[in-house]
Amino acid sequence: MAATGSSTVPPTETPQDAATTARRRRRPLLVAAAVVVLLAAAGVTWWLVGRGSPDEGLYDPADAVRVEDFGAVGDGTTDDTAAVQAAFDAVQPGGAVLLGEGRTYAVSDVVTLAVRGAVLTGGGTLLATDEERSSLAVSADDVVVQDVTLTIVPTSRRFDAFEQQRLWLDGHRGVVVRDVTVQGSAAAGIYVYGTRDFVLDGVQVSGTRADGVHITGGASDGEVLQPVVRDVGDDGVAVVSYAQDGDPCAGIRVVSPVVDGTDARGISVVGGTDVTYTDITVSGTAAAGVYVAAETSYDTTSVDGVRVEGGSVTDANTDQDIDHGAVLVYNGGGERVVQDVTITGLELSGTRESASRWVGLISDGGGRIEDVSLDGLSVTGAGPGALLVSNSPATTFETSGWTQDGDEVTDPEQ
Repeated sequence: MAATGSSTVPPTETPQDAATTARRRRRPLLVAAAVVVLLAAAGVTWWLVGRGSPDEGLYDPADAVRVEDFGAVGDGTTDDTAAVQAAFDAVQPGGAVLLGEGRTYAVSDVVTLAVRGAVLTGGGTLLATDEERSSLAVSADDVVVQDVTLTIVPTSRRFDAFEQQRLWLDGHRGVVVRDVTVQGSAAAGIYVYGTRDFVLDGVQVSGTRADGVHITGGASDGEVLQPVVRDVGDDGVAVVSYAQDGDPCAGIRVVSPVVDGTDARGISVVGGTDVTYTDITVSGTAAAGVYVAAETSYDTTSVDGVRVEGGSVTDANTDQDIDHGAVLVYNGGGERVVQDVTITGLELSGTRESASRWVGLISDGGGRIEDVSLDGLSVTGAGPGALLVSNSPATTFETSGWTQDGDEVTDPEQ
């Protein structure tokens, strides 16, 4: 998502068909079970037994190929594009491509891993040397990317095409990205497009031109576990559903995200169904730390069924030209609706004092915001004068259990 500009907030969405919404809802345990079954079928047994030896059971050593076998040098200077792609093409289903630990493989074009069940691992680094052709693309079912680092030469500006997302999951099912570090990107750090039954586990992203982690294109039934996102050019961890892509993103769980330093929001849902963030740690955001919205200007879908459960938002909305506060639920108008949103158990501190409020329920152009619960919010220290602002009498919401500096607040909207 592009960062919001100088206006109060951005724009809207479309109401979702009730039958479609019901069909796309998933229970967390069923999602997890489905992922486990898929991974087990693919032979990815390490995910079932926890974080033991990183490569234990991950692949059969007899089916592993080294990029050096295809002519890669790994000195960070020699162009290893052809060798890396040749290794990707040669690996057998269930086998592994190994990037040597301590080695840096310079690639000047998009490289694509498109073998079902293949594993990319080894501890090495892929260095993108052309910002306009800088993606590592995953384009097959049941692929595992683990224990590698993705870097890039200094970038000149923000790009937005698929080929510029540093790690691009291009649809498919059962993809696992584990203990991967992304340092820099001309666009998003990890871009999940239309992928189903995916897991991002322990990823670390920094220095991107766009979002740290961007989930879009109707991606569904995915888990993002303990991501760490720092100093990124847009949102930290974002679920975004554009109307043109058809079904919204659905069944997404983000657990214990750490977001520290963004040029826009911290965690966000901009169009989507059945999305949950738990145990968040968000700090140093230019706009809202938590943002749930339907936007007209980006033609996103409606929002139905979002949960933000527990954690903290510190030093939010540092940008004087963006008036969000710490938490913002927003509808930009039109036929889209933002509904069934629960935000609970958050500790809020350090929000810019000149912002209009700590928490906002803001509707523009008659956009509907319905059935919002704001429970157990704790506000500490100096900040905006208003705790809660709702700008439309048609908005329906309830509050309970708020405190300010330890004192109970019976009506935070006053």
